Amino acid sequence: MVDISIVGENNVKLKGKQATFIVDPSKEMPKTSADAIILLNGSRNIDVGRVTDYRIIINGSGGYEVGGVKISGTKTSKGTLYRLSIDDISIILGSITDAKMEGFNVCQIAVVNTTEDFNESSITALEPKMAILYGDKKTESAKTLGAESVVLVPKVTITKDKLPEKMEIVALG
Repeated sequence: MVDISIVGENNVKLKGKQATFIVDPSKEMPKTSADAIILLNGSRNIDVGRVTDYRIIINGSGGYEVGGVKISGTKTSKGTLYRLSIDDISIILGSITDAKMEGFNVCQIAVVNTTEDFNESSITALEPKMAILYGDKKTESAKTLGAESVVLVPKVTITKDKLPEKMEIVALG
């Protein structure tokens, strides 16, 4: 089971059974506990002081493991794109404008920051069961992907056996 929730305007929390991750912590978010911090594109507006109890900052290409969660990072033109396996659910995290070109293939969940340029064909090429959008352009991006109405939710809980058959679009806010 994976919980993905919004903790600030451009900050998300991914929580599995064994480990919790905060993505791009900033001054605007409340203090939050996590096992690791994941940085998508360097140090822009990052405030690691908002995260307590973390053991590692994941920043850049390479392989990592935190609490049984395997993570691999690949440098792209937009920052770093990460593949995580949390509780047997395959997640791609980052600005997915060039995911296919970087050798990333099918995933079950795509977690996308829509602050940068948004390319819906990069997401549909990954064939996720769920596209989870956050950031400044989440509503427009959800509509671009085909969502008829966009309802912002603070959190989504996913279990492997309850993944939808066709792509579901979720906007965090």
